[in-house]
Amino acid sequence: MATQSPRKPRKPRAKGRPDAVDGVGPEALLDATIEELRHTTPQALTLAAVAQRAGVHPALIRYYFGSKDGLLTRATQRLVEGEHETVRPSVQSHAPLQDKLKSRLTGMIDLIEANPHFHRLVLDQIYGKSAQNPENELLSRVTARGLTLTVSMLHDTPNTPVRAVDPRFLHVALIGLTEFFTSAEPLLRELFGPNTPPEEIKQRYIDFLTDLILNGVQSEPDKPSANPN
Repeated sequence: MATQSPRKPRKPRAKGRPDAVDGVGPEALLDATIEELRHTTPQALTLAAVAQRAGVHPALIRYYFGSKDGLLTRATQRLVEGEHETVRPSVQSHAPLQDKLKSRLTGMIDLIEANPHFHRLVLDQIYGKSAQNPENELLSRVTARGLTLTVSMLHDTPNTPVRAVDPRFLHVALIGLTEFFTSAEPLLRELFGPNTPPEEIKQRYIDFLTDLILNGVQSEPDKPSANPN
């Protein structure tokens, strides 16, 4: 009986970056992750699905991000800061306060419309981790950037007096007023009827919020004192 030749031992892979398709780095992997999250929940997302979408081996994701949790954290950061950068030119400008407020509200709603699981990501990857670690740098980073936009929106417009409102509360209010809108589609359909285009409802809502907030922060002109004579 012929004897089988012993198998040659596998050559161990050198430590470092796994082999991958040229040009696929961490930013491309984040792009693939965000696209995958538009079709699946954060809980159901797998590294294998992201790797397949990016055309790489899952080991490359682990090399750059360590784990699924690390990948989701970076993807959440990318989404939040991407929205900040999108609206920054209009918000940090000398445009009328009304236009800047509309831009800020539109950017926040557009972000959630494009990423239906954004709220869950923020709760888990930013707020949830902050509860476990009070010195969470990501929470501090995105909060500071977002609050800066709110302050700029209020005070970077010359000749537009505003009341002395706390921008921190306004920042929280903006988040709360925009986060539920997309999830409320069944409620909006019930309130406005199935034949009202969703985009029309969205624009009307932004106009409504702009008027509601603006008239709450814009200072009224001084009224002339009554003539006692």
